[in-house]
Amino acid sequence: MKKIFLLIMMAFFLAACSNGNDTTEESTEESESDGEPTNEESTSEDQSADSSDEESAVETSDIINETVSAWGDTTSYEARQTFTIRSGDTQNVVRTITTQSEQDEMKIEVDDGEDVLTHYLIGEDHFVYQNNDVEQQDGTMDISGNTYSDVLSHLETFESGSAAQTEDGYEIEYPVEALDEAEAFLNEETSDLLDEAENVNGLITLNFNDEYQYTGGALTLTVETQGEEINLISNIEYSRIGDIELIEKPKNM
Repeated sequence: MKKIFLLIMMAFFLAACSNGNDTTEESTEESESDGEPTNEESTSEDQSADSSDEESAVETSDIINETVSAWGDTTSYEARQTFTIRSGDTQNVVRTITTQSEQDEMKIEVDDGEDVLTHYLIGEDHFVYQNNDVEQQDGTMDISGNTYSDVLSHLETFESGSAAQTEDGYEIEYPVEALDEAEAFLNEETSDLLDEAENVNGLITLNFNDEYQYTGGALTLTVETQGEEINLISNIEYSRIGDIELIEKPKNM
């Protein structure tokens, strides 16, 4: 439906341009009487327009390179993500808030609509906080690979997408035709669930502010598997980038 809508809008735009360029015989005569531009003047105007278009063009690789160059050493951030999965009459929504500090620690709050569970990963220790109780988990956790700079290191995957300048900065759109292209927006369990998908179609949108901070993105995905259609929507927003020295912890931790 999105593709059909875009085609309709394009047809409408082209029609409007054509109508704007149509001239009556009377207006043509007036133009001739006022003095028609010479070929040299027309060529100069065309070259100027082409030059302006080239200057306003935005390259996807340039945006990503500028982002990595400016923020590639950044560690901390807060990420708020909403993940929705629909199949038939069933819908599940999970919301998470992930906080990574400048230290070796991370906080992940998970709200599945029924319970809220908060994970604290401090060094290699894993704590779970719920209903004012803290319980240390068995085993150790490796949280390496989760800094903001690690997030940015995956952006090169989307260099073949299309870029545009927005009021706040820049936007990259990347069509999804294979499940592995969307793994950055899916958790491991969902990826495993959809591993045998027969058909995948979707769109990833990445947003950057005017300082080239990667501020979030969105994924819309339709998957056909075992004769069933599954729709997934994932939105993520990054804030407090490079501005979290320590994570707040419960008093009894």
